[in-house]
Amino acid sequence: MIPWQPHPRRSRCWLPRPTRLASPVSLHFVTLVPSALLLQPSEGGTLAGAGPPEFPLGARLPVSQEVLYRKWRPQRFADVAGQEPITTTLRHAVAGGTPAHAYLFTGPRGTGKTSTGRILAKAVNCTAAVDGEPCDACPSCEAFATGRTMDTIIELDAASNRGIDEVRAMREAAGIQPGGGRYKVYLIDEVHMLTDAAFNALLKTLEEPPPHIIFVLATTEAHRIPATIVSRCQRFDFRRINLQAVVDRLAVVAAGEGITVAPGGLEAVARQATGSLRDAVNLLDQLVAYDGVTLDMEAVQRGLGLVVDSRTTELARAMVTKDLGTGLTLLSAARDDGVEIRSFVREVVSTLRALLMLRAGAGDGLPLSEVQRTELGTLAKETQTGAIVGALRAFGSLDFAGDPYDSLPAEIAFASFAVGLGEESAAPVAMTPTPPPSGRPAAPATRGGAQRAPGNARPGQPQQSPQPPQARPSQAQGGEQQRAGAGEGARRQEAAAAGSGPPPRTLALPDEAQASPELVAARAQWATIRERARKRSIKAGSLLAQAQVKQFADDSIEVGFQFRSHLDKVQEDANVMLAIREAVAETMGRPIAVVPVLWEALHAAGAAAAASASPSPSAPRGAPEPSSAPSAPRAGASGGAGPGGSGTGGHLLEEALKYGAVPVEE
Repeated sequence: MIPWQPHPRRSRCWLPRPTRLASPVSLHFVTLVPSALLLQPSEGGTLAGAGPPEFPLGARLPVSQEVLYRKWRPQRFADVAGQEPITTTLRHAVAGGTPAHAYLFTGPRGTGKTSTGRILAKAVNCTAAVDGEPCDACPSCEAFATGRTMDTIIELDAASNRGIDEVRAMREAAGIQPGGGRYKVYLIDEVHMLTDAAFNALLKTLEEPPPHIIFVLATTEAHRIPATIVSRCQRFDFRRINLQAVVDRLAVVAAGEGITVAPGGLEAVARQATGSLRDAVNLLDQLVAYDGVTLDMEAVQRGLGLVVDSRTTELARAMVTKDLGTGLTLLSAARDDGVEIRSFVREVVSTLRALLMLRAGAGDGLPLSEVQRTELGTLAKETQTGAIVGALRAFGSLDFAGDPYDSLPAEIAFASFAVGLGEESAAPVAMTPTPPPSGRPAAPATRGGAQRAPGNARPGQPQQSPQPPQARPSQAQGGEQQRAGAGEGARRQEAAAAGSGPPPRTLALPDEAQASPELVAARAQWATIRERARKRSIKAGSLLAQAQVKQFADDSIEVGFQFRSHLDKVQEDANVMLAIREAVAETMGRPIAVVPVLWEALHAAGAAAAASASPSPSAPRGAPEPSSAPSAPRAGASGGAGPGGSGTGGHLLEEALKYGAVPVEE
């Protein structure tokens, strides 16, 4: 028992009385306590209440309640949700006694990277592991459970230990045998934050580590880790946890904590977490702190900042039916109610996606209640697929860079879609240039501004009066300009119009007929993704100009590139990849893994389109436009025209266009 006495100079402060032990050495306790936590004496000189506090020696002071995500952190490989291929591989390695010397865990936040690393450290040091799983009963496992591990697991935060000095100190300590187990496990979180010099210092240890050392490197940005480090590790990519796995884990947590949640509430929490189990448990903890352990659907929606399902469904109905008055009224009412319009629009996009899936007959796996499924199923039967895709394009491209509560961007997008302003840009566009007015020669497009002379003309001689060109069809007859009478300048002007910017919208994608509704919806938002990436990085926007969405899933998007050089540049430049990922996450409303790939079929289609857009080298050239003045030669220009002419480079232009070059007009 510790005796207490008043402070000699402060009447309102109580300190432990110095206690002399049986040994000759006396220990004097000096405690610094914040004034807000000082024990207050009563008027009689004693502490208010039951007298001086009594704390047994060695007792731990009470701490605040542990948050749910830490309390329910997985302790075994079987407890890690949604990562069965990874945990099975690690468990077999532990059971066989062949763990690797270095692991690289990559993936989004809250998917179990750090927890798996801790379980691995516990399993390799367990003295009675069963099939690779820690027993949780041996002294080593008990030390892990109580936090009394000496040096069997050492966790480092690379964000605050990112320099070469810290890595050198770690290398020196790594040579010392562990005192409480067989392996010393270094768990380095956010390893991509290390400096280049620190990575170089770590490289030699990773290449030839001591036999008792295991490195676990965890990161959310694997592309920022040098390839020399990655090649020396076993890499495991943690994927986002699917919705049902998150719901099942939340149900276990809720049952263990005595939390009652209305049907559909856990699904709403899981959808809001977007595949991060830690975020989902944190959201459940917040809801309990706000409304208690009994949560109805209204409390869940209020705590998550969601809008009631009826309002999102009504706005989706107004969009596909182009009911301008109803839609603007709903948006205005949501703003007046203090609803975050950005979240509201995100929910409407989710409802429209569900509507598209139901319309295509692929909505069996959608997390919808019976009322929602019935209501949206009826609406899907009454709606055309084109209207749903148009509504997705209108709301999916919204950018809430400013105030997320401002309803004006959503109102403008809805009104534009309702009155048909977006239909022109959504329709296929002919990429041929508009012909010049009748009776006026075509505008020159060569560098010097002068039109090239015909192949048989010589420099310094006036052009012969050509025969009248063939009759050109007027705009009423189709609006197409015949390249036969336009010369090399008109061909370059057309090539520039067809090659600059995004791929022509008339180019049919190789798998357009077999594309799923999710893929169609993702491609409808591709122009928005490309523009947002261009705002972040001009290089990223240029490289995406010849790319398209190849595959789309809930947790990943494959971006297909026509050219190998474009793919290599995207993979090599971390800033470009970051701009693309941020643009995809902003457009889709959640972080999604971006996988750049080479799309051979798209490359072939693009090459065929470029070849068809350029005239054949053997095609006869039409007569030039009439000219009343002699044509002076350009300095350094040759009078030959066509691939066989000297100095024109026509074949080089065609080859360059075939490989994605963009002609530039000055």
